[in-house]
Amino acid sequence: MFLAPYFVLIGWLLGVMTGEIAFGRPRGPIRRAPGIRLVAPQLTATWLICAAFSCGVAFSTVERSLSAETTVGRRLGAAAALAVVAGVQFMVSGLHRRALLPGPADLVGGELATRSHAARWLLGVGASVALWTSVIALPIEQFNDIGVPALVGLPILALALASNAWRAGASGKRTTWLWVTAGVALAGVGLAMGRSAWQETPDAAAPEILAGPFQYALMDPGSGTWTLRREGQQQEVGQASTRLSGEPFVLSGDGLHLVYVDDATRRLVQQDLSGSGARHDLTGPLTGRPLPEVVLSQDGRYVSVGPEVIDNRTGARTRLPGVGRVLGFGPDGVMATTGHRAPAGSPDTELLTIGYDGTVRTRAPFDPTLEVIASPDARALVVLTEEEVLTMDPRTAEIRGHAKLSVPEQAGTPKALAWARDGRLLIKIDADAEKEFQLVDPGTGEASPVRDLPANLDGAVFGRIQ
Repeated sequence: MFLAPYFVLIGWLLGVMTGEIAFGRPRGPIRRAPGIRLVAPQLTATWLICAAFSCGVAFSTVERSLSAETTVGRRLGAAAALAVVAGVQFMVSGLHRRALLPGPADLVGGELATRSHAARWLLGVGASVALWTSVIALPIEQFNDIGVPALVGLPILALALASNAWRAGASGKRTTWLWVTAGVALAGVGLAMGRSAWQETPDAAAPEILAGPFQYALMDPGSGTWTLRREGQQQEVGQASTRLSGEPFVLSGDGLHLVYVDDATRRLVQQDLSGSGARHDLTGPLTGRPLPEVVLSQDGRYVSVGPEVIDNRTGARTRLPGVGRVLGFGPDGVMATTGHRAPAGSPDTELLTIGYDGTVRTRAPFDPTLEVIASPDARALVVLTEEEVLTMDPRTAEIRGHAKLSVPEQAGTPKALAWARDGRLLIKIDADAEKEFQLVDPGTGEASPVRDLPANLDGAVFGRIQ
């Protein structure tokens, strides 16, 4: 609606500011106000209305962003509106307060006329830009609620008053406190109306998700969108961010819970896939690197975000001391290591078991190069080598059992992916496409290829394997 004139006015305002800064006349030192009025009182009042209202609306968006999801565009709109008001007010105040250099009456009169011209257009164009910029910070569907006539009428009035020549003269009796009081009152009105607009706009609902459980999720390299899949059905997760490499996207072992970075808010969120589709934030906006590593428990109750564990049932958050990598969640606590997965020759690492209150219960030496995955009940660790599948005690790191890994000829250590309902482990080996995914019995090492998985599943995230 206001797009075309809005950008024209922005360019105009920047031009006036640039001219005043770069091509100004010789100026004396900044002293006490010389007691002159450069603009008509009507223009000053119009500027005050637009500026104060814009600040109130902008502050309502700032307030909203501290407690709820707000898009980046609206936050930038609020910041830009405040910057416009501050910049224009600073420059106009400087024009009023700058001392006049002594000289002939005609030169002084010319200086006053030039200052009046600059101040009038700064206030006239600045009022329009500030008002329309602040509206960007509100939900677009609420334009009518804050008054389209005001959004059109006030800028026209401000520009009309700015175009009328004004003879600068004495300012008369000072009424600063009246202007301040009026500005605060108008800003309060803008804040109240901004709050009302946000309250009348419900939070954006996530797209409906099919009820789980889902077998796996895969990102489409063409569209850059994650897709949940199961038995011939699929559902896009369009709100999941893919803008940075390695952003968390995790599916629980039961296929009923999903964690990802919301593209609009940059918050890490958990979503229920069991039918309700309920979502809740796990973190505030993720603005820096590196991104946290995320691990979900088999049933989705517990989630670790870096070294912090969140109980989704009670809301309790526990910081895990000295943890670099979480391996799994069991009935008695968390299995973790003091370091991340690492290549050969890395520093020594310890295997920890930690209670959900954060108390470290056991420590044992651990090789960070191992390909390891927690069992579904998290009472054991399963370790893969090129030739064997081992079962490890998480409290002592001792090997409880081992079996020869019976898989087709392959190079390198298989990658552990997820658990099937029958207790077998899904692994990926370096073999032909029809044999690369195998289900292995950890007790016997016997393996069989998975028949119902499609090819080209590089980068897939697995949930409930049938």
